[in-house]
Amino acid sequence: MHLEQRTGNVPGLVFATVRQGMTTRTFPIEVRQTASGHYISRMPDQRWSIECQTIDSALLMHAAVLFPVEHEHAPWLSNPRPAPLPTNQDSRIPEKAGSSSPSAKFTDKACSELTLEN
Repeated sequence: MHLEQRTGNVPGLVFATVRQGMTTRTFPIEVRQTASGHYISRMPDQRWSIECQTIDSALLMHAAVLFPVEHEHAPWLSNPRPAPLPTNQDSRIPEKAGSSSPSAKFTDKACSELTLEN
């Protein structure tokens, strides 16, 4: 993904033409300069981006959210660590129907497997 063209003044509304592969799209993006001299852009969810060193980086930050991006082209979007497994779900797993003893229980060992005893 790269910025092909931008028109407009900072601070203010900038029209950015961004290319991703064979696709080119133009976005209206609001960009401002912070007190430290960095640039921020208004993201699609109406929040401000993190501070970027250049105007182009701030524009690409906005465009990266709107373009469908493959994870091999943007490794920072992939999740390096999966979410942790819940520690205890005994109360959430019902016992086997028609049984008075807890024959079907959730165990928290070895990848949280469901064990069935018959």
